[in-house]
Amino acid sequence: MKYYSLFFLLFLCISAKAQDNISLEYFISQAKTHLPALQENKNLQKLEEIQTKIIKVQNSAFDINITSEILIAPYFNNNGKLIDITTNPSPEAYGYDVGITNGGLYSSQLNITKNLFNQSVIDNLLFQNKLKNKARLLSSEENIHNLNKNLVETYIMAYQLQLKEEINTKILSDLNKRLEVVELMVKKGILMESDYLLLQLDLEQKKLEIQQIQGNFNKTINELYTLAGIPAEEVKQLLEPDLNTVPNPNHFYYQRKFTNDSLQIIADKQVFENQYKPQLSAYGNTGLNAVEIPNIDHRFGVSAGVKLTIPIYDGHQKKYNEMKIELKQDSLNYFREYKKTEMQNNLKNIQEQMNSLNESKSSLETQLKKQENILEIYKGKLVQGQISIIDYLNVVQNYKMNVYTKLQMQTNSWLLQNQYNFTNW
Repeated sequence: MKYYSLFFLLFLCISAKAQDNISLEYFISQAKTHLPALQENKNLQKLEEIQTKIIKVQNSAFDINITSEILIAPYFNNNGKLIDITTNPSPEAYGYDVGITNGGLYSSQLNITKNLFNQSVIDNLLFQNKLKNKARLLSSEENIHNLNKNLVETYIMAYQLQLKEEINTKILSDLNKRLEVVELMVKKGILMESDYLLLQLDLEQKKLEIQQIQGNFNKTINELYTLAGIPAEEVKQLLEPDLNTVPNPNHFYYQRKFTNDSLQIIADKQVFENQYKPQLSAYGNTGLNAVEIPNIDHRFGVSAGVKLTIPIYDGHQKKYNEMKIELKQDSLNYFREYKKTEMQNNLKNIQEQMNSLNESKSSLETQLKKQENILEIYKGKLVQGQISIIDYLNVVQNYKMNVYTKLQMQTNSWLLQNQYNFTNW
């Protein structure tokens, strides 16, 4: 039992340690597992299968139903009778023509109908259904792609806040050391007490800034967990985002969408023209069918037939539909060329920004090295009482702002890389 307890404690320690360092890949993998859109994709595939069965049943299966009808057409003032049901009324009787009603109808039938030779009609409907489902899948894929972009951006902003906290914590630690030195110098009369108070005030401001950064960090982490679709947990350390340039896909999203939309137009045209195909159906029925009650038990029988329908004229609806299709296809062609140009321009613009940013980062790093040397010199002069606290704090502030600038450049570089991957899709 003792060994089991030790093993359990060791497991908890390993698990806790694993939570300290979380990578971008962790959130992406969790999002892929928990995104509702992924479940929606599975449901869409099932929906297509169900709709396929419905189409086949509606257009190829036997249509079986039971009909029952009782019709009474009485005559008034027939051979002295006020109301009479007969198939041989007198000329003076009032009522419907006997040739129309036969005096009544007593019917109860089982009817069977089936469309014949309509496989092309079914194929057109199945093709349309497949493309509609593909359009839903493409839309869902786009939603996942957009969410992935937002997740990466949120991770980058969280990591930036983490680095800001580290920068300020390092500066705060160094200022605490300076505060101890200044306190000794004030006691020796080398520096004034106001210098000590000024440095102490700057320390308090740095602590407040760190608290604000921590609050924003926790808020951003919660947003990150929300985007990933998992319960929020405390995160102590994020790993640096690893963003690589994605290779060009074989077919860009806008191309796949254009292809599917074009095929949808063709499928809608084919389904519309189903009504112009000759329709042949067979039908049959059995049951009771009588026009008078006497000898009704001998009126059970069967009947069967074939019905052919050939469309001849529709008021030029087919012509107008073709005109609509041409306009839709023209719009799609315009959309495809526009998206192609837009994507090429955006990728070129992002690449130019990334190149320019890399050049600026190189220049800034050289400047930061010089500032670090100046900061070390000012630390030595501060100990010797050769500079004021204000001058020293100004140097620290300038150094901090340049470090922030470098961090923002790196953040922008990650964001541009993410935007490039998002666009090159």
